[in-house]
Amino acid sequence: MLRPTSWLSLGLYLASLTQARTILGRQTETAPENDTPAQLITGLDGVVRLDSTSGSPAIVTLDYNRSVEGIPTFEVLAADGDTSVFEITYGESYGALSNYMSDGPLPLAAAMDTYRVNRYSIAEPGTKSNRLVQGAFRFQRLNLSSPGVLTLRNVGVHPTTDNTAVTQLPGSFHSDHLKLNAIWETGARTVQMTEIQKDSTPDFWEVTSEGASVDSLAPQVLGSAAAAQLLYYNVEFKVKPVIGGFGFTVLSDTLNSGIYISCDVANGLISAHKGSTTFDEKLAESALPSNLTGGLGAWHTVHAVVAVTDITVSIDGIPAMKLSQTARFFGSFGLGASFGHQAIFRDLFVSTPTEDKFYANSLTDKSFLPDFFMGTNPAAVVVDGSRRDRIAYAGDLDIAARSALTSTHNLESILGSLDLLGSYQATPGFFIPNAKIQQEPLANGLDVNITGLIGYSFNLVTAVAAVFMHTGDVAFATTWAPKVQKLLEWADSQTLDNGLFNISDASFGGDWNYYDPTQSGVVTKFNVLYAYALQETVQLLAAGGIEPTVYQERLEKIRDAMDTALWSDELEAYYVSEAIQTGFAQDSNALAILAGVNRNPTHSTETILSTLSKVLMSPVGPHAFSSSAIKAGFQPYISPYASSYHLRAALASNASEAALELLNNLWAPMADPAHENYTGTFWETLDAEGRPGLGLTTSLCHGWATGPTAELTQSSWASDRRSRAGRNSRSLPLP
Repeated sequence: MLRPTSWLSLGLYLASLTQARTILGRQTETAPENDTPAQLITGLDGVVRLDSTSGSPAIVTLDYNRSVEGIPTFEVLAADGDTSVFEITYGESYGALSNYMSDGPLPLAAAMDTYRVNRYSIAEPGTKSNRLVQGAFRFQRLNLSSPGVLTLRNVGVHPTTDNTAVTQLPGSFHSDHLKLNAIWETGARTVQMTEIQKDSTPDFWEVTSEGASVDSLAPQVLGSAAAAQLLYYNVEFKVKPVIGGFGFTVLSDTLNSGIYISCDVANGLISAHKGSTTFDEKLAESALPSNLTGGLGAWHTVHAVVAVTDITVSIDGIPAMKLSQTARFFGSFGLGASFGHQAIFRDLFVSTPTEDKFYANSLTDKSFLPDFFMGTNPAAVVVDGSRRDRIAYAGDLDIAARSALTSTHNLESILGSLDLLGSYQATPGFFIPNAKIQQEPLANGLDVNITGLIGYSFNLVTAVAAVFMHTGDVAFATTWAPKVQKLLEWADSQTLDNGLFNISDASFGGDWNYYDPTQSGVVTKFNVLYAYALQETVQLLAAGGIEPTVYQERLEKIRDAMDTALWSDELEAYYVSEAIQTGFAQDSNALAILAGVNRNPTHSTETILSTLSKVLMSPVGPHAFSSSAIKAGFQPYISPYASSYHLRAALASNASEAALELLNNLWAPMADPAHENYTGTFWETLDAEGRPGLGLTTSLCHGWATGPTAELTQSSWASDRRSRAGRNSRSLPLP
């Protein structure tokens, strides 16, 4: 939705979209690779001049030829006339630039700038550098809207991830087929951009003895488990709005979506939104009380009373808003500033209805930043995507870690993520599926009895097993074996008499496809993940001092149970679940092959791979679910994540034709610079036409899509090993 600013009218913005565009880029096919992260990546060589003195905005779009990320910077050589209204917009795709906020806002975590538009009022020559990271972008739009002339050079970013040339990485892949080489390299580049170096994320707020300064940043909420469950509480703080106004969130989930209250002091308005920014759905708006005094530049005391559905706000003791809503019923709180607003906060005090202190901090030193996950990242980690979500996810790591081991070999980031995610093991044995990168590992786990995305717990331990098999580190195995055992024991406690793993609590039954229905009961995907975890962790358990025999026996039992109970002769595949027997999923059938579930000769690997190809494949890749499952409520999307398991199964089975079909239909177009949405990195999800599947929100640099980088290397190594052993070897034929 278009949100024109107070100084850029709707008409002027629409006019700016119709102006002839100048698209500038480097003369090379790809952005330059630098030797050190401190060096500057620029969008073009030379100088760019923006002249808006004719009355129309001056717009120049820079094309970096592939996605980059980092701290934006530019040098002003000359500023003539009125250069007070200058914006830079960032987008992974060119199409995103047609939206005012491009492919943002991005409020989920404090790991990058909330907004994809940065504003500047330029008064004189000099170098401008942003304080926060802009995640992946290929395009920048420079827009001078005030009547002046700007002359700029060195417009670019200081990368905050490793920018070593792909050809210089520790791992490599080379074949006689340029398409396969490009696919491998695109995955390696994706992995690079999702590996966050230690202490590379700036503090989200600037903190001084006066208070905490917040400039155009969505609230990040208090991260405690108790705060996430709050129903009734009072929030009080002091604020000095400097530009525009200020905002705060209540009843928020851990990804900062709650009820956002924006106080626009400059325009005398207060509004409530479902989400975390003013770009989200508006629930209410009214004028600020006329008897408020002070305005911008003055300190005010804000008091909010939260009672499940009812929220009241007063400023300096004067009632400002009373809201009754049904969008959110419980959750945490945080402070922030809407786009274009800047404020200084201090003396935050949150209490229960009986005035007992729940949280208090003066906000005049950095001690509170870890409480809200707003400090720097204490360890190197792997995140899901460079732009979205920039959070560590256990499920994503099962693909991304394997790809990293064969390309960047960034063990520091892999182990940092495993330490972090592994520390969030709940008392029963399962893991919490994600963690923000500012979080510290827990010393004693979590005393909770609930999780989400239960499959990610199994994904995590298979990633652990892959790292152990790669490194052979016995100390690593000794650390992880008890954690793995605890998960497997919990899973056994959830196994029915018929040998099948059962999800009795539907809140556990989400998966990577968060937009699809949650699943419960006997679900094929969760059963094969459990079986795969049993299979893959046997050697780790033994190396860690745990006798694996009982787990091998359980593996045999669940294999037999699944093969007997969950196979459909009609589908020639394992169906989705006992509740949905008319359709099947791509990833669960691929994992069934990998976990050795298909023991009956009539359930052969060839049969399953043939079914996946015949039923799911399209010219732009395989659908993640069959048409019958789609009719049952699943989305008709194409998933590089699910397809990574499919590719792993095909190559592990030496099924060259199936592997090449996947590589050519799905990954090759994303790796093709001629594709209209090419970013030089792999995408999160695709739609049935091969476009970014979730619209502008789609991450176009997503580590879970990098399966080919691991599997092509593994396949090449295995083929070479077979050849050297004097056995028959089948390599991928050139299409």
